[in-house]
Amino acid sequence: MGALSSPPLPPPPGSDGQGATTREEVVEGFARLLRGEGRSPWTIKQYAFTARHFLSWLDKPLPEVVPADLERWREYLVLQRGYSKSSVYSSLRAVAALLRASHLRAAEGVVPPKRPQTLPTFLSESETEQLLAAAGADAEDEALVRVLVYGGLRVGEVCRLSWDDVDREEGLLKVRAGKGEKDRFVVVEESTLASLDRLRRVREEAPAGDLRVFPFSRETVERRVHALALEAGLHKHVTPHTLRHTLATALLRHGLDLRFIQKQLGHASVATTQIYTHVDTDALKEAYRAAAPAYRSGSVAGRPASPAPSVPRAEASR
Repeated sequence: MGALSSPPLPPPPGSDGQGATTREEVVEGFARLLRGEGRSPWTIKQYAFTARHFLSWLDKPLPEVVPADLERWREYLVLQRGYSKSSVYSSLRAVAALLRASHLRAAEGVVPPKRPQTLPTFLSESETEQLLAAAGADAEDEALVRVLVYGGLRVGEVCRLSWDDVDREEGLLKVRAGKGEKDRFVVVEESTLASLDRLRRVREEAPAGDLRVFPFSRETVERRVHALALEAGLHKHVTPHTLRHTLATALLRHGLDLRFIQKQLGHASVATTQIYTHVDTDALKEAYRAAAPAYRSGSVAGRPASPAPSVPRAEASR
C-alpha cells in the first residue's frame, strides 16, 4: 500500500470556478494541515502569516504560480520590504510549504538564500548576576530567569512547563514536546529548584487553576525578560534565547563536553551545538596562548637575533 498523501487545500479565489473560497479559508486550511503534521504553534503562526502575505501580494490564482513568481516574491521582499537574508529564507520555506500543501510543484528547484551563520549573543557571568539580582525581588521573575539561565529552555518549552514536570528530588525538569516533538530531561541546580519552591508557595496562597509553572504567552515571557534586562542596566538586547545561549557558553567554558550540552539544549545534532565553540573567545585565547609557537627570529629588547632552526637538505628540497 502506498503512503497516504494529504488532501490538497481548497483553491484560492478565482481558480477553477471556486470564487467563493476566500484567501482566509486557504490560510486556515494550511494551518490545519501544519497542526496535523505536528508543527509547533510558533511555526504555524509564522507560516500562516507568510501565506496570507503571499496570497495578498500574488496577482494570479495560486495554481498558476510558476518559479518566476517566486523569484519576483524574493525580489519584492528584499527591495521593497527590506527583508534580511534570514527572513527571506524563512519566507520562501513557508511559501514552498504552502505550495506543497496545495500539491503544486512551482517551488521545486527554487533555492532559498543561505541563512547567515551569525554568532549568538550571550551574557557574561557578571551580566548574568546583574539580571538575577534584578529578578530576585519577585518570585515569578526569579523562577523564570533561573529556569532560562540554568535550564536553557526555549521560550515555548518554558510556557508548556507544568508543575508535574518539576522533579525536585532528582533536580530535573521534564521538557515536553520540545523542538522536533521530542521530550527530554534537563538538569537544574539547587538555586533554581529553591526559586521554584518559593513560586509554588506563592501560587498555593492564591490558586489560579492553571497547572503550568509560567502561565504566560511567549510574548509575555519575552517582554518580562527584556524589562528585567533594562532594570538590571544591561545594554544588550536580551531575549529568552539570549539566556539559552548564555547557559551553553558558560557550560562549554567550564569544560562540559559538547555532547552533554547538546542533550541539555535538545539539539538534534551536535553540529548545532558546535557554534558555541566559536563564541567563547576567552577559551580560544587561553588555548592559543598555550599552543602558540615561540618564534625568535629578529632581535627583541636589544637581544641578538636567534638563528632560524636548520632544515636538513633532504627535507628542504621537498
